[in-house]
Amino acid sequence: MSYSLYQMGWILMIYSVLGWCVEVAYAAVHRGCFVNRGFLNGPVCPIYGYGILIVVLVLEPVKDNFALLFFGSMVLTSALEFLIGFIMERFFKDKWWDYSNNPFNIKGYICLEFSVIWALGCVLVVDVVHPGIMEFINAIPYSLGRWLLPLLFVILAADGIITLWALLKLPKRFKAMEELERAIHGLSDAMGENLIYKPVEKNIERLQSFEEKHPEMAEKKQEYTKDILDKRSEINDRVKEREDAGRAALREKRAELEQRLSELRGKGFVQRRITMAYPKLLEGRHNGGNFRKLKEHYESRKGKK
Repeated sequence: MSYSLYQMGWILMIYSVLGWCVEVAYAAVHRGCFVNRGFLNGPVCPIYGYGILIVVLVLEPVKDNFALLFFGSMVLTSALEFLIGFIMERFFKDKWWDYSNNPFNIKGYICLEFSVIWALGCVLVVDVVHPGIMEFINAIPYSLGRWLLPLLFVILAADGIITLWALLKLPKRFKAMEELERAIHGLSDAMGENLIYKPVEKNIERLQSFEEKHPEMAEKKQEYTKDILDKRSEINDRVKEREDAGRAALREKRAELEQRLSELRGKGFVQRRITMAYPKLLEGRHNGGNFRKLKEHYESRKGKK
């Protein structure tokens, strides 16, 4: 069966939406909650649309041959999933999905289990679902469809641009987060007793060592001890005031940096959705730690509401 560009456009769009529904249902069963799956923000998973479109165009003529339809679907959908997974990892540095723990996998991008599932799904679609989908497409008034379909593709393209732009800003955002975390850690150390008292203890040790080497200086020191003891209270008060002022300034600065870090983590609907939708990103070697912190931040904010 041959298809016009108009029909192929509707096939791509409809199966992208149906694929999104499948992903959401799968995530709901395994995670017990609604998750807006997919690369884009809208209710579409284009990889499903392209996958079914390729299978229909290539294999529908041989749909009466189950073996050819099954294994052909397995090869085509697996090749597409491998290609998309490879490109996304090269582009974003980490895997968005990973089948490394599944037997008979190739680089973690595809595995035998899911390849079989995709193949069975394609057989079901071609034999059972697709004829009804085509009846629906052909029932859409052409005068409506020729305007509605381009509009949907414009929305899809805009969604893709917005999503990609937000994700391209992630490395810069992660770098800013790391710099803020280091600054906060440094301020926390400055507020700790170690940095305040260790230098004092070290100087005392040096003084004792100096006195052992120069006993004559110890005698002179005793002459000044009485005056120092008389002024000790005044000196301690001044030191305490300076210490309290320094700690207060550090606390204020740390609070400011923590607020900036919280705002930075909380920005971006796209980043938040991607973090929650793709748990494998949290295990990535390059940005896994940053994604985990984003997830913790989102969940803590959600818990406070």
